[in-house]
Amino acid sequence: MAVAGYLAYRAATPYIQQGREYIDAAKTLPELDARVQEQQAYAAPPSGELTAVQVERFARVQATVRAALGTRMEEIEKKYEGLKGSSDRQPSPAELFSALREYVGLFVDARRYQVDALNTESFSQSEYEWVRARVYAAAGVQLSSAFDFRQLEQMVRSGGERAGIDVRNVDLPEVPERNRALVKPHMNEISSWLPLAFFGL
Repeated sequence: MAVAGYLAYRAATPYIQQGREYIDAAKTLPELDARVQEQQAYAAPPSGELTAVQVERFARVQATVRAALGTRMEEIEKKYEGLKGSSDRQPSPAELFSALREYVGLFVDARRYQVDALNTESFSQSEYEWVRARVYAAAGVQLSSAFDFRQLEQMVRSGGERAGIDVRNVDLPEVPERNRALVKPHMNEISSWLPLAFFGL
């Protein structure tokens, strides 16, 4: 029993260490969340309709984050391409912790750029998420799941007992035609925004 326990510990040690590395980096995420200047909850219109200003502000946030990341955006795109095809299954612990080790610093930086962009565009987090969901719905893109690094700290702290990530289910109303019309001019850009959305940004 002692030998088996030791071997199990040795096998788990790399994942534990990677989890600790993630937690160290993830400690900055609540601080970044608190830096969003608009903290009030967004009162969404009953119609579910976007405004032209909201869509333009959202587009500028995406452009700003992508530009700030520069060539590092390619890392996000590659990881997105590797994971999107397997979004119907839970990643293994090895895949999960490998992603944490390799990408957490990158996503913390991406979140930092995003917070700056949200503040520039006077977005609260809740308004941004509402607009994001409806922009992609209007574009015909289903964002029912996301590999959200902001949700992973609790999983790591719990000892990696969960091998996967909670699936985000977004209950959207019928897409208003106004939303489709407002999003249509951005259709060519939307594919380049998807990697950020997939990772919860």
